[in-house]
Amino acid sequence: MKKLLIFYLFLSSIVLWSEEQGLAQVNNIDIWWEGYGDQKNPPVLLIMGLNANCKYWDQEFIDELVTNNFYVITFDNRDVGKSTWFGEEPFVMKVLGFMPSFINEYLIDTLIDLTTDEEGSFRMDAEGTAEYDLGDMALDAAGLLDHLEIDQAHIVGVSMGGMIAQVLALDHPNRTLTLAPIMTTPGFDTKNLPGPTKLFIESMKRSFVLNLDGRNEDAEVLTHMSLSGSRFPPEEEMIRQKVRRIAAQGNNLYNLQTAAVGASPNRLNRLKEIKVPTLVIHGTEDPIIPLEHGLAIAEQIENSDFMIMDRVGHELPKELIPDLTNRLVSHFNSINN
Repeated sequence: MKKLLIFYLFLSSIVLWSEEQGLAQVNNIDIWWEGYGDQKNPPVLLIMGLNANCKYWDQEFIDELVTNNFYVITFDNRDVGKSTWFGEEPFVMKVLGFMPSFINEYLIDTLIDLTTDEEGSFRMDAEGTAEYDLGDMALDAAGLLDHLEIDQAHIVGVSMGGMIAQVLALDHPNRTLTLAPIMTTPGFDTKNLPGPTKLFIESMKRSFVLNLDGRNEDAEVLTHMSLSGSRFPPEEEMIRQKVRRIAAQGNNLYNLQTAAVGASPNRLNRLKEIKVPTLVIHGTEDPIIPLEHGLAIAEQIENSDFMIMDRVGHELPKELIPDLTNRLVSHFNSINN
């Protein structure tokens, strides 16, 4: 009888911790999604950032949310991972692959200079000229909820995913239970907000050169390390393992997501429309989207709280996962108070 009970409990744990995955037909494209936990629990939709597929999320972070009785959904945004790709390698990139490194370095320096203004902020003035924009990507997220027969979800987005989350909350407020924009911006063209650090810009240039030299893994590792803050120094081998896991899901180096960000209107003046409980999370040493961007979001949303990650960069360090999930769980549960 005791063995039978243990076996029953084992089977129950499999059901409670089940993982589902598949392709959803959304907005005439394929969106790859993965679900964790019990579907009867309140859903949490995690939206990842620029050039990043769903394997960027640490499994420990997902598991912590599942343990707290939430059903967690991750997915690949369009143009990355196993979802439909739009961008492809331009012919000029193939040519540059045969050029000497010093020529590529000069061309990349010129390109970066053209994409940043005199104050160091990214130039984002391509509104209406891209294949798709953040509004389309928010529609993808809403369409995925439709596919999963979910009316409303807690929305969590990091970096570009946080931008998509803002648009989702603004354009589809009936789908949003709570909002958590993490290390993100109301718009790179927002006046009086600082741009990326010079050190990060230099790292980005070196990463581009490595990609042109065919050293894609080294380029990704360099990018990850350059995003870290001083509180938790990055461990190269751990980052390399993560980069390989991400690459196995599918890396589209020539996706059009950067153009989508630039083609999307600034959200600052609309953020006051958001009425759901909002938790803004940001690191004090974010080298690409400085802390002031998160503060600007929080200032515009009436029903918002702010969590500062001291000496943390553009990252969600493993060491902070317990604190992050505890704060998020309290945030999610605030709608029940």
